[in-house]
Amino acid sequence: MPSECYNGGTTSPKRRMHVVGNGKSHQQHQQHVHQHHHRQQHHYHSSQQQTRGETPNHDRNADPSSPSMTELPPSSGSFLHISITKLAIGSRLFVIMLQLVANLLLPDHDAGVFVAPHAKDAPERPLDALVRFTLGGLNRWDGQYFLHIAEHGYTYENALAFFPLFPFILKIVSSALSSYEVVTFVSYRELSLLLAVLFNMVCFIGAAKALYRLSKHVLGSQKRAEIAVLLFCFNPASIFFTAPYTESLYAWLSFVVMYQSMEDVTSIFLTIPLSLSILCRSNGMFNIGFVLYFAVRRIAAQVNFHNIICICSRLFSMLIIVLFHYGIAQVYNYYLFCFVQKFNFPDHVREYAAEHGLVLAGNKTDDSSPWCTNLLPLSYSYVQSHYWNVGFLRYYELKQLPNFLLALPAIYLTLSNSYRYLCEHWDYALRLGLFRLTKKQHKLMRPYDRFALVFVVHALVLTIFSLLFVHVQVTTRLLCAASPVLYWYTAEYFTGERTFIKRQVIRKLSKQVKDGEENSCTHVMNHIELSDLLDFRWMNGPQQAILVYFFGYTVVGTVLFSNFYPWT
Repeated sequence: MPSECYNGGTTSPKRRMHVVGNGKSHQQHQQHVHQHHHRQQHHYHSSQQQTRGETPNHDRNADPSSPSMTELPPSSGSFLHISITKLAIGSRLFVIMLQLVANLLLPDHDAGVFVAPHAKDAPERPLDALVRFTLGGLNRWDGQYFLHIAEHGYTYENALAFFPLFPFILKIVSSALSSYEVVTFVSYRELSLLLAVLFNMVCFIGAAKALYRLSKHVLGSQKRAEIAVLLFCFNPASIFFTAPYTESLYAWLSFVVMYQSMEDVTSIFLTIPLSLSILCRSNGMFNIGFVLYFAVRRIAAQVNFHNIICICSRLFSMLIIVLFHYGIAQVYNYYLFCFVQKFNFPDHVREYAAEHGLVLAGNKTDDSSPWCTNLLPLSYSYVQSHYWNVGFLRYYELKQLPNFLLALPAIYLTLSNSYRYLCEHWDYALRLGLFRLTKKQHKLMRPYDRFALVFVVHALVLTIFSLLFVHVQVTTRLLCAASPVLYWYTAEYFTGERTFIKRQVIRKLSKQVKDGEENSCTHVMNHIELSDLLDFRWMNGPQQAILVYFFGYTVVGTVLFSNFYPWT
């Protein structure tokens, strides 16, 4: 089992190393340290090889003194470990409790945005008030659209901006539970809200675990992967991972696509998360790039005619399946809004469309839905431009300055660290990381340096696209849900070259190991070490700023969102 301890015998007192134990008890381990002090260096190298057994083969020959194996952040010597599942659940419960208190204490802001219509004469069910009291602060902004679509379908044309996977899942589950007379205790809308929150919690756990596997694979460091997951659980867009939004589901699907693309890009099972991610959000199309990149990388590693034919045929089959699923959704949109037909929508849905001038499905006129006459009748770009004012530099107005400032931390972290990565590995980036490295190059580059290029490019594209085309404040939650790079960049400040360690703390903990104190070495597996981010006193400025940014946005964003105030 992995062991987190300070080696006071052989390593520098300025460094805290990640050492793997051999499964012995704590007393046996301490006895081994005292009796075999002269064999510590050999024990360290063998331990690192055991660690490589849990990580990809590409890290097996890594230099123990390389940056990927560098020092860890300071700790007070008391360790607090928690499983990824418990950490993910705990963070979601924290957000739920915070929005409950904020929604109870603060009045709702009249934002003048879409509020899903409901029948005024609808009967009140016994549990409706309880659901609204506990989760009402989550049913805000776009959550209104998703729950409306889950209940009534795509009634209004502007709702086509929201992709169908998430509300479709809610529709299926809610309808199934209604058949078992659950709806007699809670109304359909409140049931959908409750299911959306529970479903997002499950997806968030899956996303955290998928991010951990992906991070350990790319970074070649269990400690850095743990820090990345810990930051993910309290990311700046946390409220959107709990509210009826697609962030949790999309993050889970995207991280799975990335990991499977690295592991086995030709697996036909890769089409499942890939297709679903495209049906979940529009930027799911970018995930196809990971499949293509790692397929080309595999071809470049084994150049022969048979290999090329096999991989290309597999890729072609996968892309046909993916595009077929996407095409079905577009055909359905065309069916709804490009024909005159009669749909049995409730009266309050029709009245809301008439009051707010919305295009109702089945009411095609000569002036409505001009996208229907396009050569390729895709509704998304028209809806985004016409209803949401999305377009090239359209958001660059003086009144939008607060939103630019809101997105600035995420934009700065992504652009500055991506620039730093590309400058350090410019030759490697120009070759797209497709050609074999010499032994010297392989030794000098960390696993992250060799595998992160496509992820860095992906994050850069998302950031630049958000700056130029979409509402810029969306950049924060877009990066938090779609790219692991933001968590890897910030984790670098707590592990590796940027780590700031107080010498007296290291000496004190090194002494604890020598003296065999009880809490100096703790054996855990697949757990997050919270003490690394809880001892705020021993952190430097950048580390403190990152924690304030992540946790501050979690708190402030939850409070504002739950009362209909603008947020990311």
